Amino acid sequence: MRELIKEAIVDLKKTDGFIYVTAEGKKIELHEAAARGIAVTPVNPKDEVIKKLEAAGLFLTDSKFVNELNDLISVLSGSGSSKGAGKRRSFSDSEKNKIVEEWKKVEAAGKKTKAAFAREIGVGYQTFINWLKS
Repeated sequence: MRELIKEAIVDLKKTDGFIYVTAEGKKIELHEAAARGIAVTPVNPKDEVIKKLEAAGLFLTDSKFVNELNDLISVLSGSGSSKGAGKRRSFSDSEKNKIVEEWKKVEAAGKKTKAAFAREIGVGYQTFINWLKS
């Protein structure tokens, strides 16, 4: 899957906007095809990338699938809730208290800065400072 994604990125970053394929469907550079006298067909790399990704089960033109994939990435990386990117997360008073208590343990160990801790839990630095003051 990783190789497929890397290949998709390379194809999409081509400067001339197209990839070229032979009659057999193999990719070839335009200058090489011209030098060898091979007929090619220009193909929009976006269309080809979408076909390849969908064949591998990645439906990136399906907004619901993309939202679910983003939620999964967010939850796995710990960079927020599964409510979606860009949405604010509300914390209850008990959650805030637990976070402040956890910070006290981290602070005692001297392992992180307040800013790093706030980033790790997905809270703005100033919001975290306000919680510490209250």
